[in-house]
Amino acid sequence: MDAFKKTSKDVEWEVLGSRELLHIDSRLTVSIQKLKLPDGRIVDDYYRVIFPDSVVIAAVAKDKKVVMSRQYLHGFGHTSIVLPAGMINKGEEPLQAAKRELLEETGYASDDWMFLAAPYSHRNYSGGRVSFFLARNARKLAEPDSNDLEEMEILLFNTASIAKNIKRGDIICIASITGLALAKLYLIDL
Repeated sequence: MDAFKKTSKDVEWEVLGSRELLHIDSRLTVSIQKLKLPDGRIVDDYYRVIFPDSVVIAAVAKDKKVVMSRQYLHGFGHTSIVLPAGMINKGEEPLQAAKRELLEETGYASDDWMFLAAPYSHRNYSGGRVSFFLARNARKLAEPDSNDLEEMEILLFNTASIAKNIKRGDIICIASITGLALAKLYLIDL
């Protein structure tokens, strides 16, 4: 199947009412909706969670190694190896955010960017779009300066090391694994 074609079964659900339960700046909104399904059924308590749009960057240095960081991820309660990533600020384009996040989190920059994909992060919520980018010929310009809570160790990995770390459970974030897989699709040899 080459292209997704809409059919008569692609009918949107009707929102009969919505009440916001939680709103935290640009980080999270939770609401409860009353819905009418196409077959007439009524759902009184559909929870909708909206996350902000974000970026994930697979940065590949000239030696074909991928720029990643090792850091504690409190949401998972684990230390993991991850690709650079972050939220898109209000008024910022995804590519601008990707360039900013790569430099802030790793100290690396690139002049050779490729957009890979922008899927939603969750299928049952309005999970926010995640824009994936490939940054080729990345070079170190500065020390990381993320101003975030995390402490990071910047690491460079070849393809074999990445596969081993995924299998060992050292790369646990779906966004990082997806970014690596998308980059691999666009590169013959990572």
